[in-house]
Amino acid sequence: MNLNFNQKKAINYIKGPCLILAGAGSGKTKVIINKIIHLVKNCNFNPKKIFALTFTNKAATEMKYKIFKKSNSRKLRYVTFSTFHSLGLKIINSELKNLQIEKNFFLINEEEKIFILKKIVHNNFKRNIFFLKKLVFFISKWKNELLTPEKIDVFKKNSEIIFFNYYQLYQIYIRSLNKLDFDDLIFLPAILLKENLHVRNKWKKKINYLLVDEYQDTNLSQYELIKQLNSKNLNFTLVGDDDQSIYSWRGAKPKNIFLLNKDFPNLKVITMEHNYRSSGRILHVANTLISNNPHIFYKKLFSKLEYGSQIQILEGEDERDEAKKIINFLKNHQLRNETKYDDYAILYRSNYQSKMLKTVLLENNIPYDSSSKNLFFHNTEIKHLIYYFRLIANQNDNFSFLKIINIPSRRIGIKTLNKLKNWAKINKKSLFSSINELNIKIKIKEYFLKKLKDFYYLINKLIIFFNTNPLQALKEIIPIIGYEDWLKSSKKNEEIIQKKIKNINNFLNTLSKILIENTMQSKPDFFKMISYLIYSEINYQKKNKNNQKVQIMTLHASKGLEFSYVFIIGLEEGILPYNSMESKNTVDEERRLIYVGITRAKKELFLSYSKTRKMYGKKKYTVPSRFLFELPKKDICWDKKNFFSKKIFSKKFFHIQNLKNIIKKKLKKNNI
Repeated sequence: MNLNFNQKKAINYIKGPCLILAGAGSGKTKVIINKIIHLVKNCNFNPKKIFALTFTNKAATEMKYKIFKKSNSRKLRYVTFSTFHSLGLKIINSELKNLQIEKNFFLINEEEKIFILKKIVHNNFKRNIFFLKKLVFFISKWKNELLTPEKIDVFKKNSEIIFFNYYQLYQIYIRSLNKLDFDDLIFLPAILLKENLHVRNKWKKKINYLLVDEYQDTNLSQYELIKQLNSKNLNFTLVGDDDQSIYSWRGAKPKNIFLLNKDFPNLKVITMEHNYRSSGRILHVANTLISNNPHIFYKKLFSKLEYGSQIQILEGEDERDEAKKIINFLKNHQLRNETKYDDYAILYRSNYQSKMLKTVLLENNIPYDSSSKNLFFHNTEIKHLIYYFRLIANQNDNFSFLKIINIPSRRIGIKTLNKLKNWAKINKKSLFSSINELNIKIKIKEYFLKKLKDFYYLINKLIIFFNTNPLQALKEIIPIIGYEDWLKSSKKNEEIIQKKIKNINNFLNTLSKILIENTMQSKPDFFKMISYLIYSEINYQKKNKNNQKVQIMTLHASKGLEFSYVFIIGLEEGILPYNSMESKNTVDEERRLIYVGITRAKKELFLSYSKTRKMYGKKKYTVPSRFLFELPKKDICWDKKNFFSKKIFSKKFFHIQNLKNIIKKKLKKNNI
């Protein structure tokens, strides 16, 4: 299998809890895949009782694909490859009675969260969007920390108490509507398994071996879920890297690696330090930088590849000058080395930094691909369809009702809707069911009542259709609701209309595949899957591999990727590290973030900073990042004036314009 000593050691360690500290580029996916094959083929584990957990559907699908590609064993198709949240959804669906949840529950998104919280806070903070967003953040944080509304005593002397009071009301409200939010998919199963011995034992029997990828990204609720799911024999493998824990803002806790020592005293720790990706110099720079962080387990990456060239540090007068120098450097480098544009990645701390970069790339006619594009599910046309699905699945969903009542346009105005809302509130009915009440004629004119009735019959028609033949319903929903005709009748550009239609077709085709693959016949299961996929943020837009483009993205988005040549820009105090006056924990995470960026590079690495930067419309002088001064001096080159050294120019190809500039400078220097 062409495995090194520590990889074999990690694969063969079966009996007992195992933590694999897999450094960047050390082949962790290869180890997980081979370990699953080893468990089934050589250790006779029941594949139906092997669960491999990761954080995204994409990662789970890729792992499944690689396993089938490597082994033709039919048994392996029964191994469960899942995200934490889809496993949580599975537990919830099987434990509805214990959780006191009705069968037709639905997941709410962030937009609906704000909508619900606006109602809950009344006029106190209703118009303060910052308060509402902060409230959303705290609710998610508390659920990740397994704090229920009943644990309010914890916050009696805390400034968070005002938010916690609204947390109680929020939970009561969404449960009364039989709705859950995305955090509930881990929060509810983790608490249930912890408190209910019968349920815990039942699920322990279902899992004989548990594998978790990217363990360093787990939050407290995910750790608790892992802990409770482990059977008495404690056979599990967790794979992660404490130096790549960069998601504390999502609730990730690097200390979860340390908790393992406490909860599992016989934990076996195996380090994988052989990096197959980067040059020796890049790894030496990365090791030196990250050594400034505290560690409980020692790990040092090494490579058998060539040591490589020095790391260039470029300086710009301002952000535009920095972008221009990076792009000029990239153009020269590409011309000399006969490389492709997609060999290069430009990474930055925050998305706003990409604005100037994109401008300069366009000025130089350099194609680029940005990972900061709007997600597929954020497209308006996809949202409209999702709200239709939600109302079809749950006719009490007032939020979705209001979103699509005039999509396509039915000319039902605010006055009519307000009358409908008031009647529904007085009679304690949903907006949808209120349409069919005869008493409503007193309140609404016949013309508008007919429009509402038409909508009522349309949704009921779709409900019957999805119950009898969901696959066919997916194919015909667009003509039934008249969505494409409505788009074409709009005054939008033809190209935009065609793009929207293409997005809709891609979305419906994907849902059809899911329906066929999972053979989900019941309406609630199907619609829950759609709801879950939205939160998974899967991007179904296919990239054209023939289009060579420079990749530009945030450092967070670069995790798990690799590129031959990497630029990291904006290494200044206050940018990277972000908020340099923050606590040591924050700076440690920022150091891990740049470590992730550095270890994306295979052959060469370039860093840059700007002497001044416009902030809030004013020019400000900046200070180079402390991280630059933590790098080994022998491995870096501060090229402030002359970016192109004699050594670089010994290459076969030259950029003509740059050569002219150098000749001009030399002529001027010698007064010629």
